[in-house]
Amino acid sequence: MSTTSSGIAFVANATFTRPSDTTAYASGDMVANSTTAGSVAALQFLTATPIAGVGRIDAVRIRKSGTSTTNASFRVHFFNTAPTIASGDNAAFSTSGSSTYIGAMDVTIDRAFTDGSCGRGTPVTVSPILLTTNNTTLFGLVEARGAYTPASGEVFELLVEGYKF
Repeated sequence: MSTTSSGIAFVANATFTRPSDTTAYASGDMVANSTTAGSVAALQFLTATPIAGVGRIDAVRIRKSGTSTTNASFRVHFFNTAPTIASGDNAAFSTSGSSTYIGAMDVTIDRAFTDGSCGRGTPVTVSPILLTTNNTTLFGLVEARGAYTPASGEVFELLVEGYKF
């Protein structure tokens, strides 16, 4: 976290390991840590200072351990509180949380390296996602937006970039 003259920029991260299979996702499927809905954990992005009230999320980066970029398009959904998740990994995305949903960002993984791949995305609404509650935790879920074939046990790291005024 770095301080600027008019506010605080922040980067918060969360990581999960998807199941040990290579079953292709369909667009609209949940990408998560478990195939069992009750065992899926929403990502938690923790910061050292309250990031809500007057603040915004500008971008999200995804780094993954698999090197494939073919159809690697994802939508990251953000919530102020943890949603109740009704689907598991590789099932149609289904969750509660409409009252605490704050927006989504689309990320295309378009950079491959020998040790993984990555991409960066911005809000689907073009403008930053505004933060509306005063806490230090954001919650996130990942949805596949293409027919992506994952690496077995692939690790996803998400980094949220934002600014608190």
